[in-house]
Amino acid sequence: MGIDLDLRRLRFFVEVVQQGGFSAAAKKLFATQSTVSKAVKQLEEELGVVLLQRSSVRTDLTDEGRVVFAKAAELLAASDRLKAELDELKGLRRGLLTLGLAPLGTSTLLADALASFKLRHPMVDLKVEVASVLDLHEQLLDLDIEIAALFESEDERLEYQLYIEDHLMVLLPASNPLATTPTVDLRALQGLPLFLYDEDVPASRAIAKAFEAAGVSPHVAARSSHLELLYELVKSGAGASFVPSRFAASRQHRATVAVPLADIRIPWRLGFAWLRSRYLSHAARAWLHSAGPPQPNAMSEPVG
Repeated sequence: MGIDLDLRRLRFFVEVVQQGGFSAAAKKLFATQSTVSKAVKQLEEELGVVLLQRSSVRTDLTDEGRVVFAKAAELLAASDRLKAELDELKGLRRGLLTLGLAPLGTSTLLADALASFKLRHPMVDLKVEVASVLDLHEQLLDLDIEIAALFESEDERLEYQLYIEDHLMVLLPASNPLATTPTVDLRALQGLPLFLYDEDVPASRAIAKAFEAAGVSPHVAARSSHLELLYELVKSGAGASFVPSRFAASRQHRATVAVPLADIRIPWRLGFAWLRSRYLSHAARAWLHSAGPPQPNAMSEPVG
């Protein structure tokens, strides 16, 4: 039959040895002497050995007592370290957050949030992984990352917390006549080369539906999930693209202009996803709490 050791009794026994007797141990433990004596006696009964040779003058360890004392001291020290480490994690005095970002502008939009989180929790290690939407999805399921910034998620295995609710604007070269108009109708883009997002991005499907509803067959010249590349392609004058209004407002230059769509809004949403069945670390929960409710749309006026 195995031995089920009680840490409280082990602690009382160790204190009796370290303090040199039951009376001194009781004072250290804020307990009565009879309580300490009873705990040590119960420990001896559990182990089936005598741990202490008691006399009216002194209390000495038996051979078995010396073995148990050494091991008990190690066990209690390990227990104390474990509790201290757990307390540090709960208080976010240490920890690790693995966060995945899609390359489609998320690093720019989350830069302030990342900096703010690090300032509030400087002892939490922050590991950021940049990968495609599909790769991030797989890494969540494989437990390689804890949270991923995704545009949307319909996978029932994932929990999803919306962070930014936004809409898309048409990104045009400043030299294009449409760049001077207050709004752009999708039908005006007929035949214009378009640089769109990869097909695994939800906004890409929303763009396709919008064109279909307008009765327009878009001329897709290239696809990418890198906003910087899309900007450079549009800047060259080779065609047009779509960007979130929030991103357009934060990235202004003379070579391109972002113009609102006429009569329709193509949604663009960014949030945080995590595996529904996974235990979330204290750092991950703190990140989700700091993200807070969805942020409102950025301004939708033309940006040049």
